[in-house]
Amino acid sequence: MELVPAASRAGRDRLSELPDCLLHSVLSSLRSRQVVQSSLLSRRWRNLWRSVPCLDVDQRDFLSDEPEQEASAYNAPDVRLHSKAQKERLDREREIKRQRSFEDFADAMLLFNGVSPLDACRLHVAHRDHRTGLHRWIRRGLARHPAELHVAYDCGSNNDNQLFPFDLAPDVYCAYDCRSNNDDLMFPFDLASGCASALPITGRLRRLHLSGLKLSQKFADELRSECPVLEDLKLVNCWYEYRFGGSVAPGIASSSLKRLHIEGSYHSYYSMRQLDVLALPALVSMSLDKIFLLDIEDYALPSLAVASIADPDKYAGKYRFLKSLRKARVLELRSFTTAGLLENEPEGLRNFHNLRTLILIECEIGDRCQMVRYILENVPNLERLVLQDCKISGHCRGESASSWCGTSFHGCQNLSSIRVKYEGHDVPLVLVDVLMEIAKDVFKTASTAREIMFRGVTG
Repeated sequence: MELVPAASRAGRDRLSELPDCLLHSVLSSLRSRQVVQSSLLSRRWRNLWRSVPCLDVDQRDFLSDEPEQEASAYNAPDVRLHSKAQKERLDREREIKRQRSFEDFADAMLLFNGVSPLDACRLHVAHRDHRTGLHRWIRRGLARHPAELHVAYDCGSNNDNQLFPFDLAPDVYCAYDCRSNNDDLMFPFDLASGCASALPITGRLRRLHLSGLKLSQKFADELRSECPVLEDLKLVNCWYEYRFGGSVAPGIASSSLKRLHIEGSYHSYYSMRQLDVLALPALVSMSLDKIFLLDIEDYALPSLAVASIADPDKYAGKYRFLKSLRKARVLELRSFTTAGLLENEPEGLRNFHNLRTLILIECEIGDRCQMVRYILENVPNLERLVLQDCKISGHCRGESASSWCGTSFHGCQNLSSIRVKYEGHDVPLVLVDVLMEIAKDVFKTASTAREIMFRGVTG
């Protein structure tokens, strides 16, 4: 057996000795620019970037890109004495150089990476000058049949005309904007164009994350037909294309979707804030933020286990929507009023037989904390209640908290934990009194360890 000298062992490149499959796994966790830069490490790494199964092209890697020599020249004394116009011209030239550098890089990555199918294709554009480029990059990425597609268009503007149109339809090549005549700003894209095979190019797509895009009216239908194995859908500040005579309330239907996250936007009535239909029989986890909750009870969510609803608008259907979540085991609600939580029907909470954990954040719980008692008396199998920064306000019909004093509490026999947390101020005394009064009845018959934990400014 040949012994390797200690000095030789110390200088060995053990990372490069790993097989390609492991190196590809390591490089897949990096952005594409970092992956390309790794080619300078050694000869072994020179062409690895061409076979990495994940593409992550992010313009933010180029926004502060300034060669050291150029930066020092710009700060030279003679340059500092230039007029304001000259400095602005230099800034524009540097910005143009950065933009061209990013565009060349994105084109090269999508042309010279030879992996197909891809595990993931991620694109993040932060400048509206690359709208046409984004169209091209998405098309080339989808041609590789990725299992994941992430597209973020963050141009830093609240103007809906600056959003990038995203279309799942195979034959749509134009977009109509009823609020503007700026048709030259529209660059529609379809997921199935240019596909010669019978299998849709989104046939492998399991995860779809979109941010800052304008969705076509056919998005929901094509999501169901073009993405048969989709499991994870995330929409952040996406806009729904509105046409006169059409519906402004999109629906989402999928037999395979398991996780749904929709985060709305307050700067347009036509943003993705209103849901009309949810038909998701396999959905396990759902998070809705700034979304209109319509007055519809027939939501098909039979498999739902975890739900988070945040910042609902003042709309009459919140309570009826909540009843559609009665299958959930974990429910988080943020910024709900007492009317939104109960709508004067506290007995409706008895239908939440599966609910084990309820988290209320910045919700109204009544002027005498009536909401807390309503919940604990009517949710039959609740085990854990969390109250965070809840407001001692809101009108609740029925008995006041003071009339409960001295009366026994019946309900929530499985309750094991109540946690109260307030950031920046103390826990309201009325809430402490109500919970301690309830605890006398709930915890005295406890067969398992139970706790009430308060956390405020003074601890």
